[in-house]
Amino acid sequence: MKYKMEILILLAFCLLGFLLSEKPRLDLELPLKKPPLLERQIKTEEMEIKRHIPQSDSIMERNLFSVDGKYGDKVERPPENPYRLVGVIVGEKKMAIFRDYTGTLFTAKEKDRMMDGYTVEKIEENSVILKRGKWEKELRILSSKKQEAK
Repeated sequence: MKYKMEILILLAFCLLGFLLSEKPRLDLELPLKKPPLLERQIKTEEMEIKRHIPQSDSIMERNLFSVDGKYGDKVERPPENPYRLVGVIVGEKKMAIFRDYTGTLFTAKEKDRMMDGYTVEKIEENSVILKRGKWEKELRILSSKKQEAK
């Protein structure tokens, strides 16, 4: 072995370095607390944050997210019975004529879905049966009494 002496010298230096090394001196103590007077000053400075208060309500009156600055019309909730049965057309296709709560006439066939979620189940000569889930109601032409959902 040609390099035997050099390897021994290298190991000796490593051993010597290990024996002469000391434990690192780390300061693991908590930092000193600020004096109470400084803490009070910081708290009072934080409390004195001044914010801009608008002088008028013009910002609240104008919608910033629309071009014209106006808010849209409020959507009114439709009434409990949003439509009435006006007539029934019996022929090749059975159709029912309804008038909604705004006064607009519209037609519906069997299996059509209405605005309140009911489905036209059956169209008869003077009535229409509507169904939503387990609830069912019948609308009659010229009905004088209010029909409740069953």
